[in-house]
Amino acid sequence: MAYNKGSAAERELKKLLEARGYRVVRSGGSGADGTSPDLLALKTTKRLAIECKYWANSLYIEKRKFAIMCDWERATGVPVFVAWRQCRKGWRFFPLACFNETPAGHSLNKRETSSGLSFEEVA
Repeated sequence: MAYNKGSAAERELKKLLEARGYRVVRSGGSGADGTSPDLLALKTTKRLAIECKYWANSLYIEKRKFAIMCDWERATGVPVFVAWRQCRKGWRFFPLACFNETPAGHSLNKRETSSGLSFEEVA
């Protein structure tokens, strides 16, 4: 069920970006293999790589996936954002530099998750 919610959230964000004039490629199964962000959004003036998350209470990324996203950003020059869809609160976007390293991965605390960028600020 979590996979279905995550996929639906990715499709929702893809449609929102397309409505803003982006051409968007969705990387099917990116969560399974972990080799690329979920969405790549391009238009003549802007490029975004987006890892989508749809969790209720916290924002956490495992170490391996975070390292892959950092490497992807470094290799392509395309900024990677983690887009978090909270129930009834909409999308918030976080650059990778915002995350705190923990022994098991990278996370944001509750206060930090409320300060993410809005869709309008990113798109």
